[in-house]
Amino acid sequence: MHDFCFTIPYGILLIVGGFIGYLKKGSIASLAGGAGTGLLVVLAGFISLKAFEKKKTSLLATLLETGFFFLSLVIGLDRVFVWIHWSGIRFW
Repeated sequence: MHDFCFTIPYGILLIVGGFIGYLKKGSIASLAGGAGTGLLVVLAGFISLKAFEKKKTSLLATLLETGFFFLSLVIGLDRVFVWIHWSGIRFW
């Protein structure tokens, strides 16, 4: 399975999620974050697809995809820690 098989649909999902957030709550931040990030992820997948068609690899696509993976991981962990803090759970 190639990376663009995941990044292009994931980017489209981010774009749709941004628009849904905007339509439901009127959130410009949701629109900008979802659609902006989604467009960059789709762009990375498209660059990777074009490089694959030429039987090459794209350093730019790899850096974009890896950067978004780590960014989403950090944001996800941050949300978990905020939830733990506000729910009053103590581990130490």
